[in-house]
Amino acid sequence: MRVDVTRSPFYSWLDNAAIRKLVMGASTLPAGERLVLIKGLIPGLIQDMGDAAVEMFLEELRVKARRYAEASAQSGQGGASRETPGEPLGGPMPDGVAHLPGSRDPRRPGGRALERQWEAALWEEIRRD
Repeated sequence: MRVDVTRSPFYSWLDNAAIRKLVMGASTLPAGERLVLIKGLIPGLIQDMGDAAVEMFLEELRVKARRYAEASAQSGQGGASRETPGEPLGGPMPDGVAHLPGSRDPRRPGGRALERQWEAALWEEIRRD
């Protein structure tokens, strides 16, 4: 499988339309029901990916929540004013998740294009094994 480095392979393999439909449907539920839905998914994730991978995912959720709170509190100021690092490089795979050291940083020299190249190289290496 050859990877297009203009898109992260960690997201390009997903059925984005199906996921969008699920998320949009879930977003119509009250907040409490959405929490129960998330909690209901955890046992299957642990069974499929293992406890350590789910713990890493939960940390990603914490980072996502902090970044959203910062962005909301600093609306219109741009990412340069944020202190919370971006999400980890890499991401979901059919059998779980894979990450590179470090996090996304749009101010990195080479920006997202360079990060996509790193992700593509990791994806190719994992898929080869």
